[in-house]
This record gives sequence, structure tokens and C-alpha cells, in this order.
Amino acid sequence: MKYSEIGSNFWLDPDSTYSGKPIPVAAFNLPEGDVVYTSTGRSAIALSLRQLDIPDDKKMALLPAYTCDSVVLPFVENGFRVAYYDLEKDLSMDEQAFVEKVSKLNPTVILVHNYFGFDTLSPMKAAFEMLRSQGIFLIEDLTQVLFSAIPRVEADFHVASFRKWMPIPEGGLALRRDGQFRNVPSETDAVLEKAKLDGLYEKFRYIVKSEGQKQGFLDKCRIAEEILETQGEIYAMGDFSKRFLGDLDIAELKQRRRENYRYLLDQLKDSHSLAPVFPELLETVVPLYLPLYAPSEESRNRLQLMLREKAIYAPIVWPNFDGFKGLELKGITESVAWIYTHTLSLPMDQRYALEDMAAIAAVLSAFEKTEAPHTDFRKEALP
Repeated sequence: MKYSEIGSNFWLDPDSTYSGKPIPVAAFNLPEGDVVYTSTGRSAIALSLRQLDIPDDKKMALLPAYTCDSVVLPFVENGFRVAYYDLEKDLSMDEQAFVEKVSKLNPTVILVHNYFGFDTLSPMKAAFEMLRSQGIFLIEDLTQVLFSAIPRVEADFHVASFRKWMPIPEGGLALRRDGQFRNVPSETDAVLEKAKLDGLYEKFRYIVKSEGQKQGFLDKCRIAEEILETQGEIYAMGDFSKRFLGDLDIAELKQRRRENYRYLLDQLKDSHSLAPVFPELLETVVPLYLPLYAPSEESRNRLQLMLREKAIYAPIVWPNFDGFKGLELKGITESVAWIYTHTLSLPMDQRYALEDMAAIAAVLSAFEKTEAPHTDFRKEALP
């Protein structure tokens, strides 16, 4: 292994300098529109919602049932009632079921997003166009496909967060297709930026320089997340993050992620116990993680523990049906319950080389030997 651990928080060299080149907007494959850089993806969603003149009694939002609290929170904070549409196990949408739910709930705003770098929304193009023609506002969250050259939805707004992709202290974007944003934030969140940088730098010292204790950077990262969670205003992206983006080696990011994904995919091709959610890597795709399904929640958790014992941190994206999202097992389809309870995401980002992926593959192989053969599991997971 190149590093003492794989996955989890990014790190950043405190001695790095940045030239201040313009942000490479073209790399994000954005449509034409007015772009604003915000402190967070959550701020980008909130800014977009505040452009809409919707009466309070009409504020109903429809979001994917498989998503995170950071997507839900700005809707709740801006007075929206929130409901959820279901997904299939391959993270696609059932068009008929989706349209029926829209007809039943009459939302004024719908948020959609692709998953893990892959195109799961293109089959819904006609349905989305129909709903927009009825006056429903559509927001596409581009966070998970930020660097993939896949079709963007014909939406009213596009939003994204950068932090899942790179060691950037903060940063999001919002794009408005028609017209200009109103009430654009000018103040930055210096407190959040400093706290995030403290965590990034401390992990660099621990991982790269072998200085300090692991708990040191974990504490700093936790403090930064607590500041983020309590951020109540909409802030602009800080100057440091803008400079960082301007110097980002996007070609390296894309190449490493694709090479690492392809390597792990090859290691999984004969597996009887693990099913990659996306078993093909098209040329247009830059993956965020390699998500896979295990035969049960118990086996998924056991695999995560086996990886963790080798200092490989594979996240569960997202971990549970929490009360904030209003999701209960009895209130969602079997396929969405399957997604939440069976999926694990393997880290394969640009920090790592194939030797690191080999360390992950060794654990996957060891896990396979402990599992009873599931000859039909891939068909069960992704029929």
C-alpha cells in the first residue's frame, strides 16, 4: 500500500501554492446559464430555491428516496414539505411510477440526480420535459457526475458540491438556465474554510509525514463538520477554494479514477457474492466510487469491517433510513430498501495507484472465501 490507510477524508499539503488560474468551468460539462460559486452544495440548492416565487402552501418538493440529508435540509429550511420517489436496484427510475407519484402529490419542485458518475437519468428525458411544460421546476444535482461527459437534464437549475471529489475545503456551484441569480452571496465563510483546512493539513501530516496521532486529524475534521452542519446562511466560495480549483489536475483525476475503477471491476468479474452496481465503465464516465451490492446487510457490514481492519475505509452511501428524511422501511419500495441495506462503496479516487487497489482486491477475495456461493446473486441484485 502506498499509504497507511485508504479512503475517508482527503488531505492537503500545507506548503502547496496555487497560481490563481480561472476555474475550469468547461470541465464540469455545464449547460449555458448564470453560474454562482457557493460555499457548499447545500448553499447552492438553497440559493436556487430562493429564486422561485412559490406560495408557502404550494411548497412541495419531490426528491429521490436514495439521497443524503444535505440535499433534503435546504428544502426543509426554506419551508418545503418533502416527499420521495422510488428507484430501481440499478438506481434508475420507473417512469410510470414516477409520473403517477407526481400526479398524486402535485409537487412544485423536483430534484433529480445521477449516481456515482453514471448516467441513470437519460431514459427519463421525455418525462422531465413534460413535467417542466406543466410548470414544475426541475433541479439537477450534478455532484456525483461532475466530471462525467454524460447528458445533463433539461432543468431550471443545476447544483453541485466539490468536496466529494477532491481535497478542497469548501465549495459548490449553482447554475440558472434562464435569467440571472438574485441576491447572490458575496460574503465567504472564513471560519468554515479555516476549520476545513486545519483538518486537511493535519491529515496530510499524519498520512504523508507520519506526524501526530490519528485522533488529531479526526478531531479537526469533526470540528469542521460541526461548523458545516450549523451553517445557517448562504455564503460564497472562498478565495482559497477558487485558487485550488483553478490549479486542479483534472486529466489526472479522470485517468486515475477510471484506471482504478477498471482494475477493481476486473477483480470482481467472477464474484458470486458481490455485484457491482455499474458493471460497465463507459468512456464518458468518471466514477465517484465503485458501489457494489452484498447478499445481505449482515454480509455488507462484515465486508466493511474486513476492509476497515486493513485500514481501508469503504463508506455506506448513505447509511440509514433516518428520521430527518422521513423514510421508514414500510414506506418505501423493496428496491430502495435493498439499496440502503446492501450497498457499500469502494474508494478508488485519484490519491491511489493500482497497488492500493490490489490491497482492496485482496480483502474482496478473502471475503469471497468466507461467503457461501450465491450463484444467482447478480441476477437477484440487478435483474
